[in-house]
Amino acid sequence: MSFRSRHACPETPRRLALAVALLLAGGGLADAEPEAFLVDPEASQVRIHLGRAGLLKFMGHDHTIDAPIAQGQVAVDPADPTRSLVDLRWQAALLAIVPGTEPEKDVPEVEERMRGPEVLDVERHAEIRFWSFEIQIEEADPAAGRWRLRVRGGLELKGARHTVEIPLDVRRRGDEITATGEVRLRLRDLGVEPPSVAGVVKVSNDFRVSFEVRARRAPPVVEGG
Repeated sequence: MSFRSRHACPETPRRLALAVALLLAGGGLADAEPEAFLVDPEASQVRIHLGRAGLLKFMGHDHTIDAPIAQGQVAVDPADPTRSLVDLRWQAALLAIVPGTEPEKDVPEVEERMRGPEVLDVERHAEIRFWSFEIQIEEADPAAGRWRLRVRGGLELKGARHTVEIPLDVRRRGDEITATGEVRLRLRDLGVEPPSVAGVVKVSNDFRVSFEVRARRAPPVVEGG
């Protein structure tokens, strides 16, 4: 499924209800029912940082790419955070160079190549998705609303699925959750060959993703609405 805007589509409540149902199906919750949260795309930020490699790497430019979240949901199990669920989606065509991080004259060519068949292939694979399937708690201070987690999940890119692990620092304040962190990945591990120019200046295989994701408690679903 592809998205037509950065904001949650009409199917969001149904997707969120499904996530909550999956939590409930995993067993009875003695202390509390799962809580549903919606990611706020406007308040969230995901940045991809690409370096250079090759014989003449000093002639190239590092790339910083904005990856705006199109839609995201979180189902939180207060009694056992390891049973919580995360689902994030991006429109591949909306990934773009962060203004001021690349010579202006180079931006159109870089973005065209990034969206083309060599890298993201947005015409054939419009959506990028991450979903969690295992959460580990490394540190926890529930009274302060702070957790350090390691989230293992699936990353779907160009129609292929990969397993990645992401460290998260999570803070909860009332009805809002903020998750921040950074993860280092390799392009070839994700099925992308680092692009090059004349074979001597190319994007490094190693890259990092930094993020701050904010989610707010979802409004209750009205039956029959």
